[in-house]
Amino acid sequence: MKKDALSRQQLESMTTSDLIVLGDKFGIEIPDNLNRTLIIGEILEAAEEFKVPEKQSSVQITEDDTPVPDQLPESYNNTYIDAIIRNPAWLFAFWDIKESDIASVKLRRDFESIFLHISFFDAPNNEEPAESIDIKTDFDTKEQSILLPSGKRWLKIDLALSFKGKLPEVLCSSRMIELPSEREDIQNLQPGKKTNYPPLVQLSGMKQILHDHYLNHRQSFSE
Repeated sequence: MKKDALSRQQLESMTTSDLIVLGDKFGIEIPDNLNRTLIIGEILEAAEEFKVPEKQSSVQITEDDTPVPDQLPESYNNTYIDAIIRNPAWLFAFWDIKESDIASVKLRRDFESIFLHISFFDAPNNEEPAESIDIKTDFDTKEQSILLPSGKRWLKIDLALSFKGKLPEVLCSSRMIELPSEREDIQNLQPGKKTNYPPLVQLSGMKQILHDHYLNHRQSFSE
């Protein structure tokens, strides 16, 4: 029997012992000398408190609320670029470009390519970068993993456009991003170089990590 479907007639048809059991389910303490009429009254009163209106919802939705889609859109039609640190060796950059910006660029006959211009700084307030690199991309790509050179402290990424016979144009720029600092003894470790690894470094498997990193990313050890 549902708690919100009780009526006085139904309760009066039940035995006193059944009423006591039902009252116990509602959390009603029923004395031994309480008569049936009072027991039924207590149960009906408790049942009213348990009733929930059929159309009542625990979440209030207004006309201004926007339902959450099952899938996020591939583009929010906004031009921006940002990045997050995956680990001390890798940065993950992501960006988006408005459709109108793409259309206007493609109409230009002198357009050559779109690329990431990554500038490294020694301090966040420096105007001139200590070093910079370019990574070519395209309008269909919206993310890029970037291998970080050792010893760098800050970087900023520009999403830029190159044109024939002209200086590149910056489409958008990221915030200044602080890179995690490394211990000096770790920075100087090189595969193939005999080094007295500290005990904790040995336990971390650094020797094998450097070996694998050298095999897969030899260009980072070219300097």
